[in-house]
Amino acid sequence: MRICRIVTLAVVGALVGCGGGDGGGSNPTGASATGGGLTGTWRATRAEYVSASNSSLRVDTVAQGSSLTLALEASSFGLTITDPGEAPSVTNGTWRSSSDTLTLSPAGMPFSWQFDMNLSGNTLTLTGGGVEFDFNADGAFEQARLNLTLVRQ
Repeated sequence: MRICRIVTLAVVGALVGCGGGDGGGSNPTGASATGGGLTGTWRATRAEYVSASNSSLRVDTVAQGSSLTLALEASSFGLTITDPGEAPSVTNGTWRSSSDTLTLSPAGMPFSWQFDMNLSGNTLTLTGGGVEFDFNADGAFEQARLNLTLVRQ
């Protein structure tokens, strides 16, 4: 099984823009521009890693049997990833959003994952999060973009 744990990616230095601002649109209460809220528990129906150097190289870890759940509270998050046959991996931290961006900042890490965001009803789409992923399962991580489709639980 390919490694898809974002926690592992954090340890090896998966970096997303660590810029200082959120464009003035910080929204710690989780309300979105569409009027719905982001707080709650979200389950991924797609977790697609796309190679930064070869966009035709894509891996959907949910399709391969992994599960990913994102729990958003007022200002904190819990991200749980479970690969088949392995114990769940949990990452906690803080989050913020604007009308079209969601930023997850893992606790104790010097970086954040920033995604373009679209909330439509009970579907949350996050795209373009900069991570590293082991596409060849050879222990060598490559730059990638993570795209998630999540449904509210």
